[in-house]
Amino acid sequence: MSIIATHSPAYADGKSHDNHEIKEKVILGWLEFMWLKPWQIKTKAKLDTGAKTSSIHAKNIEHFDKDGQPWVRFQFGSSTKLSNNKYKPGKSKKVVTIEAPLYRKVIIKQHKRSNVERPVVMLPFIMGGVEYTAQFTLTDRSKFLYPVLLGRRFLKDIAIIDPDNTYLRTSNEAYTRLDIDGKELTTTAADNETDTQNTPAKEDKDSQTDQSEHRKT
Repeated sequence: MSIIATHSPAYADGKSHDNHEIKEKVILGWLEFMWLKPWQIKTKAKLDTGAKTSSIHAKNIEHFDKDGQPWVRFQFGSSTKLSNNKYKPGKSKKVVTIEAPLYRKVIIKQHKRSNVERPVVMLPFIMGGVEYTAQFTLTDRSKFLYPVLLGRRFLKDIAIIDPDNTYLRTSNEAYTRLDIDGKELTTTAADNETDTQNTPAKEDKDSQTDQSEHRKT
């Protein structure tokens, strides 16, 4: 599926879209479903307070100017295990093209490896029936199990994480979306394949990498 939707964030502070309405923090599992909008794609997110900034799986990252401002274009796959061929136009419904303003750049310090510079964008999503906007570092997460990691910069204001459970808020959640012809479709989190409860050790290393983030000025 080759869908291009652009997003200009209205909330540049990286906080929840509905923070002013939240009276208390919600309890979330260490793994939850989320719905990326306006790109109409559902994916799984690992919630990890060990990581400072959230990150999202990004392939074929391009920088360009729009109305005199820096923007970023990238392809997002709702599975990190898709082959490169699936990122070609029309090859997979699990792949969308996302365009967003460049929010900032960060330098990631990596243990025993060279530092890398990564772009950061603001993206809206829905989780547990609530709409949020968060900062996401763009990185190829092919070596990790989950395409999205939500870090403590986002989680500290809205959630308490239960490390023993998954899908506490989204296991039976129904989402309404529009297909290509504008027809409303309803899909549930249960439509996706069931995840194993076990997380590979290399997934945890991602948190350590994100902890080393430094803002580039």
